[in-house]
Amino acid sequence: AFLFTLKCHSGLAPTKMRLNQGKNWNAVYHNGSYGPTFGGGHGIYVCDNANSNSNCSTNVGNTYECPAGLSGRYNPTGNPSFHTSEVEVFS
Repeated sequence: AFLFTLKCHSGLAPTKMRLNQGKNWNAVYHNGSYGPTFGGGHGIYVCDNANSNSNCSTNVGNTYECPAGLSGRYNPTGNPSFHTSEVEVFS
């Protein structure tokens, strides 16, 4: 599993964020009350009604590696919370 960004608020080039070693069990969070959720600490959490609800969040760095040159909790949206008009999940 991995996460990726194509267009990033911080100006980062398109980047692939791999799983941190030993975190395979936490790659995807399965809970019927949540939208798509990736990583422990909710690396990316897409909430219900994501187009109008700003409770969606990013917090990369626990389960997925931070992009090169960044450390700690990395938020590709430039803000821990966001809303979205479209989400695609591939398996």
